[in-house]
Amino acid sequence: MTRALRQLVLTWGALVLPLFVCAHNGEVLLARLTMHADGACSLKVTADLEANFNIRERAELAKVAEGLFTVSTGKDLFPLTQAAGSPDFSSSTKLETDSPFQHTADELAKDYRLESAEWRWTPQPRNFLLRLPDESPHTVLLWLVDETKPGAKARWVMMVAGDESPLIQAHEAKDHLGLRMLILCGATMLIVAAALAFGFFGLRRLRAKSVA
Repeated sequence: MTRALRQLVLTWGALVLPLFVCAHNGEVLLARLTMHADGACSLKVTADLEANFNIRERAELAKVAEGLFTVSTGKDLFPLTQAAGSPDFSSSTKLETDSPFQHTADELAKDYRLESAEWRWTPQPRNFLLRLPDESPHTVLLWLVDETKPGAKARWVMMVAGDESPLIQAHEAKDHLGLRMLILCGATMLIVAAALAFGFFGLRRLRAKSVA
């Protein structure tokens, strides 16, 4: 049933979206992937502990997180934890306001028992897919947020076992060390130039005094 509904959404897009994701569904894991300007990606997966029958506490989320996603680069397939390590965990009581679920005002005002696992890493290569293992019992709503395009409509997909995400294209990683070295070299050159200029004009003043 879930796969059939998902296929309808993929086929009909915005026509089905208001009907399908019009309210909070606690059995669905919410996964927001943010592509940061510095080339890093962060993935936050949130479970509703009161409504998700597979995850009732943080320890169960931690176990699920170990094998929730695999990363596909086209020629390699490996667990997300191999690329991003162990996630950080946090608790909250309010729903994400930017998810594709069209939450009602009552849902946003309500308190929930939400537990999240969050990874941050710099993907190599930059282009990759996230995949749910074939035996996964979970349904995941994944949406992609580009930090460099605030306000842009997020791409999203409802995933069940064996599904892959849309292509994820991380930004070029910024070489902060190289930038710092460039700034340091530039500052050094300015200091040297200022010292030479000061010495040159000082020497001219000395010569002028000697002539006088």
